[in-house]
Amino acid sequence: MSSVSTQRPQGQLLDWATEAAISASRPDRNGDPIVDKATVNNLLVFLQSRRSVDDLMAYIIRQGSREEIDEQTAKLLLKYVKGLELKDALTFLGYFKWIYEGLTGELRVDRGKLKNVKTFKGLVDVLAS
Repeated sequence: MSSVSTQRPQGQLLDWATEAAISASRPDRNGDPIVDKATVNNLLVFLQSRRSVDDLMAYIIRQGSREEIDEQTAKLLLKYVKGLELKDALTFLGYFKWIYEGLTGELRVDRGKLKNVKTFKGLVDVLAS
């Protein structure tokens, strides 16, 4: 029996990661990102060690219930990793981490311009302007 690959295109994973990273990097009441940098990194480390997308989804649910991940970001992460193969989930989380770090690092980002950004190309266009 042959299996059909359901691997996602790189552009789709980048777009999904962009939307999730914008959500996770929103400022909280104190001006800090709503999702902590360590939490973002832990998602990738968790998946690299457990090698199970189902385990990752359970972990996201747990972290959401503990308010380590806000509800909006948790829902986006679950929506996008659900049904992904391990390789694609790892790629998605790698992109998510990189984009999140770019948005929360020393790069100056006008958060108002990110409100309607849903794609990686849209993010690049905003950052390049």
